[in-house]
Amino acid sequence: MTGRERVLAALNRQEPDKVPWIETYVHDEMVEKLVGHLVDVPRQVRINPAVYEVLPLDNLNYNFKAQDFAEIRVIDGIDYVGRGLIRSRADLDQIRLPDPTKEEFYRPAREYLDKYGGQLAAMANLRSGPANTYLSMGMDVFSYALYDDPSFVEEVLDIFADWYAEVAGNLARLGFDFAVIAEDLADKSGPIFSPAVVREFFLPRMKRVVDRLQIPWIWHSDGNVGPLLDDMLTLGMAGIGHLEPPVNDVVRYKEEYGDRIAFLGNIDLHYTLTRGTPAEVEAEVRERIGQLGPGGGYLLASSNGLTSYCKPENLLAMRDAREKYGYYPL
Repeated sequence: MTGRERVLAALNRQEPDKVPWIETYVHDEMVEKLVGHLVDVPRQVRINPAVYEVLPLDNLNYNFKAQDFAEIRVIDGIDYVGRGLIRSRADLDQIRLPDPTKEEFYRPAREYLDKYGGQLAAMANLRSGPANTYLSMGMDVFSYALYDDPSFVEEVLDIFADWYAEVAGNLARLGFDFAVIAEDLADKSGPIFSPAVVREFFLPRMKRVVDRLQIPWIWHSDGNVGPLLDDMLTLGMAGIGHLEPPVNDVVRYKEEYGDRIAFLGNIDLHYTLTRGTPAEVEAEVRERIGQLGPGGGYLLASSNGLTSYCKPENLLAMRDAREKYGYYPL
């Protein structure tokens, strides 16, 4: 099977020839450590094509996330979001997004897929409104406004949700095979927001976006997402990632939801890929495939992305373990 066929089969909860391996990004510094060079691609490309020389990932990834309107520091290629800039209605005119109705906006993505697409599954990375809103307002202003001025929160949410809905409606015709919608709604202890806030403010906007998609999609969130799964499943997602360990009980998720969604990730970035040994990586990959792979519906991945501080030898061990344990029948 091609990488594209493999990924789409797993998202459809079928058994491919082997467990797919996809990532939402590979840090350029890590690519250079592994390969020694980079290929010139648009800045929106989250996985430099040079990495395929050593890591047989099954996907491409192009980033359609809107910017956060906040004070941002870039350290080692990573954005650290500080104080939000949209603190009152007077600040709304600072939200200036590219026009998603113009073909020129999509030209770099189309050229990228024309050059590198086909055999690999083309992933579109985007959001749907909530994270851009609370990061652009700042969590303090956002939280107070939920109580004091909820219509202000809704105005900001609608700006981003409407923009993403327009983008989402164009992904299939561009040639994208699936999408990852990254909305961090939890931390290690559980949901960041109450279920009431998620249902009243977030789900209607997210639905507006995903209803425009004509391709399967995966919801990504850091943290313990278990308490939100029943609500999020009403949106019709094909899968959930990246199942940050150890706060997600992936065995229970497989038992309770495995007939409805696929599962992505759960290979630990806090220790295994970053501080562990190749033998520990092999053991964790083998365990995860054994837990989530039977019957299909599992896509191997880290619990977020391949960072600059992963150990190169551990990523090679992840590659080798997939080849050793990932072929069906398991």
